[in-house]
Amino acid sequence: MLDSPPGAGKTYVVECLAVQSSELLGERCMVVAQTNEQAFDLARRLGRGFPRLQFTLFLRKDMVVPNEVLELGNIRMINDSRDLPTGPSVVIANAEKWAYFDGPNLSFDCQVVDEAYQLPDFRFQQIAGLARRIVLVGDPGQITPVIRCDVGRWKDDPAGPHVPCPQALAARHPDICRLSLPVSRRLPPDTVRIVQSAFYPNLPFVSLCGPEGRKLTAGSPGETPLDSPIDRLRSGASIVMAELPPRVTNPVDEDLANTLVGLIMRLVRRRIQVWDGHDARLLEPNMVGVACAHVVQVNAVRERLPRNMSQVFVETSDRFQGLERPVMLVHHPLSGRVDASRFHLDAGRLCVMMSRHKNACIIVARGGIREMLLRYAPVGDRVLGVPQDPEFEGWRSHLFIMDELRRAGRIMTIPRLTSLA
Repeated sequence: MLDSPPGAGKTYVVECLAVQSSELLGERCMVVAQTNEQAFDLARRLGRGFPRLQFTLFLRKDMVVPNEVLELGNIRMINDSRDLPTGPSVVIANAEKWAYFDGPNLSFDCQVVDEAYQLPDFRFQQIAGLARRIVLVGDPGQITPVIRCDVGRWKDDPAGPHVPCPQALAARHPDICRLSLPVSRRLPPDTVRIVQSAFYPNLPFVSLCGPEGRKLTAGSPGETPLDSPIDRLRSGASIVMAELPPRVTNPVDEDLANTLVGLIMRLVRRRIQVWDGHDARLLEPNMVGVACAHVVQVNAVRERLPRNMSQVFVETSDRFQGLERPVMLVHHPLSGRVDASRFHLDAGRLCVMMSRHKNACIIVARGGIREMLLRYAPVGDRVLGVPQDPEFEGWRSHLFIMDELRRAGRIMTIPRLTSLA
């Protein structure tokens, strides 16, 4: 098992393990992704990174494959298990495809599971017998698997079928070999200091880049209220919060959606320079991402983006797992709420939102979140025999982030935005 902080290069580790298994050891290696998109991304990375090697993408017949994968001459696509290679090879498929794998050539030498913390143990048990050696690679701080049935009967089982497979495996076999990556290649040091303490108390790591390695610069200070969080980023902070006046809202907060779009427009209009080491690039819309908790919030932001900003990537936190952008904007999941539900308190959701950026992150929220957290502290519905309490851990992480931002003077109050002009 290999635990990884955000942006540590775990997908690159998966690539290297697969290629070494095939080319150095002469083995048949199966690579397990969690979604079709992740399988396509792995195939694309392997095809481009190792152009002299051949790889196999195993998928269903009616699957639409992206053009950038189709154009790679060293990616062979198959739909039938009878077409699987028999000699040294690397075969990529998602977990569900492997779970229904039937036919000849059932045995692989090595199984590498990418994003393993997104794979529930019941799904892992369906594929664990396909290889004699297994490597689970994943981020323990990400969103746990979505389970759509009642799991009450396994609530006191730390190795239940609903538990992420690395946790379940460690509960059953405490002596299993467990390693961790000690650095984040993506996050700047300022972000690592906050994110590691809030979400990874048992996984110490540092940033690979120096204090000035990732920054934003602009020619002159801003002139509008929306420029105050941007100017704070210019002064060296990598995470700031833009706080609107307190108000209880529906999931779709029109003022907050306007503010998100207004911030994006100011970032682009001010011709912000994005630095990565000694290299600087002008910030463009395709370098900006927006993470929201709900699909309706995603749609509210998308419909307000002007046509020249259509390349801004707006998605839910679930879809943002594994992705990154130089600059991220976050619709805080507790913004405008009158209480704190387990879904909105989920530590993995906030962790994903706050760890997708390489340079800077602006959290946008209504005021009053800290006060609401203190009013609705979780009762501690713990289960005997299970050390984790996800609701309390999420509450603790949310409160730590709010206190840390306030202590560092990184919460800027901005007025309601009435126009995007």
